[in-house]
Amino acid sequence: MVKEKLKQIREELSKSKTGIRRFVRTSFIIVISLWVMFSFIIGVDSVGTYDMSPALNMGDRIVYSRVDKKPVARDVIVFKKDGNVCVSRVVAIPGDTVEITEAGSVIINGHEIVEDKIYSQTYPYTGYLEYPITLEKGEYFVLGDNRRTGVDSRYFGTVQADEILGTLILVIRQHNF
Repeated sequence: MVKEKLKQIREELSKSKTGIRRFVRTSFIIVISLWVMFSFIIGVDSVGTYDMSPALNMGDRIVYSRVDKKPVARDVIVFKKDGNVCVSRVVAIPGDTVEITEAGSVIINGHEIVEDKIYSQTYPYTGYLEYPITLEKGEYFVLGDNRRTGVDSRYFGTVQADEILGTLILVIRQHNF
């Protein structure tokens, strides 16, 4: 009877060790998968300025694709400029010619662009860029949606392809209740 009880205890311990091993192995795979995903595929950050208001507000959490680093016009990109993470909208891509007029119009390749979600004129900042500007390979011209005070390509020039961290895919709103 004691031998049978010891045999039963050994079998239960053996089963629990297998369960613990399976749990540890599964947990390890999940942790490594999340690390790979957030290191190479998905980026997460928060918006630190009002440059993209009202589309993005300060404090909103953003999720962006690190894989998509060749944006097209109207994409919202996340990039690093002078050590700061910035978020802006692409208005011109390599090969495009950009002009911002004193009247507040944005002209791309000779055509004025109409942006339905921009609520103010886009005036050039004086003393920074000479217009028109033709973008070279790997250069992008970006503007924030808040055109009155946004810090964007009018201020710091073009965004280089190697400064782009990714393209915005999700916004998680910050609510202050």
